[in-house]
Amino acid sequence: MGTQLIMTVGTNALPVWVAWYHLKDELDNPVVRFIYTEATESEKNLLQTHCTPAIFGPHIQTSPGNPSTVRGNIRQNILVGLDENTTHLHVHYTGGTQVMGVETVSAIEKRLVENPRVSLDTTYLDARGTRGPCLISRAKVIRQDARMGINVDMERIALLNGFTLAPFEHEYYDRDEKRWIQDDPSAPAQLDQNQKMGGEKVLNIISSRRDPWNVSIEPTDFEYAAYVALKQVLTTMQRTNYRVYHKVYVKRTGANIRDPEFELDVVAILGYQIVVVSCTLENRRAAIKEKGMEVILRARQLGGDEAQAIVLCKGHPQTARDIQKELHDEVGSAGLPLQIWGTDKWRNLQTEFSEYLRALYWQ
Repeated sequence: MGTQLIMTVGTNALPVWVAWYHLKDELDNPVVRFIYTEATESEKNLLQTHCTPAIFGPHIQTSPGNPSTVRGNIRQNILVGLDENTTHLHVHYTGGTQVMGVETVSAIEKRLVENPRVSLDTTYLDARGTRGPCLISRAKVIRQDARMGINVDMERIALLNGFTLAPFEHEYYDRDEKRWIQDDPSAPAQLDQNQKMGGEKVLNIISSRRDPWNVSIEPTDFEYAAYVALKQVLTTMQRTNYRVYHKVYVKRTGANIRDPEFELDVVAILGYQIVVVSCTLENRRAAIKEKGMEVILRARQLGGDEAQAIVLCKGHPQTARDIQKELHDEVGSAGLPLQIWGTDKWRNLQTEFSEYLRALYWQ
């Protein structure tokens, strides 16, 4: 077998796929084996589908929280009768529970003391690396920025998190006509020339007035303005593996045709990491807070735990800061995955996006 790449699987398949994408070349086409639980079998199946081309060995089902069960499964399925051609075991433990990761590595280390012909290495995808998410081993940093080298595939990102992108059939009930009507939301879109002009017009208005929030603006044009400003910043980056979309429609994979999809106003992607911008002309505290709770949930559903979100609203700057603090406590994240931008951000929107992306090491 040469090298076995043993990967623990949790409820978020995306970071495991990212690690495989980089490690498959680093380890020269290893045999891949997933350690999963009954609750994460669907994620294991998704990974087996999307980690292609790959050579797979027998996967291992275990317990998420019982150390002795994990140790026993590792000994029985990996260490007993270890193939004599196997010279290297590599454990990647970003996915799964801490028990799965710790006990897998511990069981292998203990056995390999008696078997010096087989080496062991471990890696972890650190979402809070010093220059963005990095793939690190015990001895070195394998990828300083794990987003590099990954071409944007929004459909794959969604599928690995259990969701499907439009277009898809959707039925809704028309009360006037008293019948079900089929609707077909478009796939993730980029603005046409007229839409760009609408966005640029709004940007010119809000950048030239002292009180742009007192100007009548159409909600859709406000979204166009956010798209144009974000796109302008992205085009100045040296990176090329990014995309930005307007109106992304998403539905859980396997949902009923009549189940509603959810809609994301503006989505930017670098490699595999997404930023969602939700635009609203609401200035009421309760409405803005509700929008914030919704967008961070939807962003994570589409893009996984590393997803970031912004609510661009008409709220007073102090109101926006207060809501952001409240939501930060409720989201319970060590970072700041959700930001609320009030009217103080409007006049220099491109600059605000530039500083925001720089903080995420997109530039």
